[in-house]
Amino acid sequence: MKKIGLYMLLACLLLACQKEDGITPGTGFENLYTIQDDPNDSIQHKRYELYTTYGVPVFFNDTIGKVFVKTDVNGDSVFRYETLDLNWAFSGTNSGSVTYQVTRLTDPGLMMKSLRFAEIFLKNSQQALYPYALWLTEKCYQLSSAGVEQKEIISRYRNLMFSWINQINEEDMLEKAAGYRNEIVKLKVQNYSDELNAFNNMLDESLYDKNWGEFYPDERIPYWRSSASLQIWFPWPLVEEWEQDSSYRKEMMTYGNVTNPNWPEGVWTDEEFDNYALYCRGLVGTLGFVSYDPGYGSRFTPRNTDVDLELYLEEMMKYPRKQFLERWESSPLVIKKYEILYAIIRDELGVEL
Repeated sequence: MKKIGLYMLLACLLLACQKEDGITPGTGFENLYTIQDDPNDSIQHKRYELYTTYGVPVFFNDTIGKVFVKTDVNGDSVFRYETLDLNWAFSGTNSGSVTYQVTRLTDPGLMMKSLRFAEIFLKNSQQALYPYALWLTEKCYQLSSAGVEQKEIISRYRNLMFSWINQINEEDMLEKAAGYRNEIVKLKVQNYSDELNAFNNMLDESLYDKNWGEFYPDERIPYWRSSASLQIWFPWPLVEEWEQDSSYRKEMMTYGNVTNPNWPEGVWTDEEFDNYALYCRGLVGTLGFVSYDPGYGSRFTPRNTDVDLELYLEEMMKYPRKQFLERWESSPLVIKKYEILYAIIRDELGVEL
């Protein structure tokens, strides 16, 4: 009798184990993010190369696979689908107020071009900026109460999406990829609101959205061709100072300074041009800025702290730390603001500049 009871107990335990196996199988989602090679398929092979080189799986579809969960009471298989959710954030999905309308990539030529762009982006970005998964699409629109917006890049905690790559020329891919990298850093930095408060509160609000002439009324810009509108000073060489073929540099090195006695007469040399750019940085940096508002041309200070932050991040991503500090060493206020952002980027995001 004891043996019969023991056998019955073992049978019940075995049945319970079998039922448990059917209810909670291993999800196996990690396997869906592993890219397999196919030497006979150039697109699949390129995806495999990117995965093995950078550890980032690249997809052309938001539904990347399914995993068997169990067999239901009717004997049918139940699957769970894994998708790339553009609304997924660290704290979960958003409220659903934003919808994305996406067109999948199907043209083989455009798929390969998109993969080349993805490779350029990954090659020129630090590993801390790599996504868990990268989704390449042909078109993407963001639909919200504010209207319809064309989206070239969407960055979330886990996922990254690139779109409209068909509009990027091959020779512009490196510059565009650098811009996307900067955009991702900017989006990630904005999550650190407490640290950013220190950055945003560094300057008095009266400094924003002003004509430079309000702060330097006696300053005069070296101008050419007797253009009276250029007598009010603004820091025009900040962006183009390193472009040897820039229109400003050509103008000054062709026609020279015709009126301002504070600057050399005649045609400028490269050294004189660069010295003036340094002088402009000193005036801009004294106020705590690193550039002018791009939306207003070069005649106004940044309109608000958001634009100021964007300009700082662009400048920081453009120049390594040592070079940035050398460029702005005469502007202590700029250095203080830089250090606040540098601590976020290096210590919190793990990105070394």
